[in-house]
Amino acid sequence: MAGSMNFKVKRGLEVADSATIGGGLTVAGIKYPQQDGNVNDVIKTDGHGTLSFGKLSIGDLSDVSLASLTRGGLLLYDSGYEQFVVGNQLAQQDVNGGYF
Repeated sequence: MAGSMNFKVKRGLEVADSATIGGGLTVAGIKYPQQDGNVNDVIKTDGHGTLSFGKLSIGDLSDVSLASLTRGGLLLYDSGYEQFVVGNQLAQQDVNGGYF
């Protein structure tokens, strides 16, 4: 019979199969939502370590030139410039020679 136990992992934890967590999950200070979102929701952060589900609005993409987005085009995040860009392939070279 399994009982309820608390334990502290000091040198890493490896799960070779699946794991189910019934309560809240916080990893490295990031708190994950305990329930699933709705259809077409994205995971958003409040900037203070809490993730939640919500809708993505065009206002969230204020730094994107959507005029150049064509049918079948991709909206990519350029981590070097910390902004979204429009592209036609998943691996695209930026102006500094890096890839995003």
